[in-house]
Amino acid sequence: MQLALNKGTNDLFKPDGGGVTRVSDGRFIVQQVQSRLRVFIGEWILDSSIGWLNAEDFDSNFSQFDIEDRARTIILTTQGVNNIVFIESTYSNRVLTLTFEAETIYGVVHTTIPWDNSDLVLLNN
Repeated sequence: MQLALNKGTNDLFKPDGGGVTRVSDGRFIVQQVQSRLRVFIGEWILDSSIGWLNAEDFDSNFSQFDIEDRARTIILTTQGVNNIVFIESTYSNRVLTLTFEAETIYGVVHTTIPWDNSDLVLLNN
């Protein structure tokens, strides 16, 4: 079991009354995938190659195939994920949204993760 993360902020989830919440099974795998997919290229100062999105991915001539291919690699190399059933990315109003369904050792998980270009602007300043 691992500590639960807040779905909106990706910070530790703190329930009312204090303490911590833990997750296991399918929710733990979803958290692992989401955490790995929320890291932008160059965000981690100790290893700038870690991550999968960069500012160019939000340019007008972005490669949707390349973005989905990189996302597939991250998802499939997450411990506990067996295969991807469905993956789709959409790009609208400078927001990239990735939706996927994957078979895991705990069953099928489904999640949607949005990225806003402003997230990258904040990192680069």
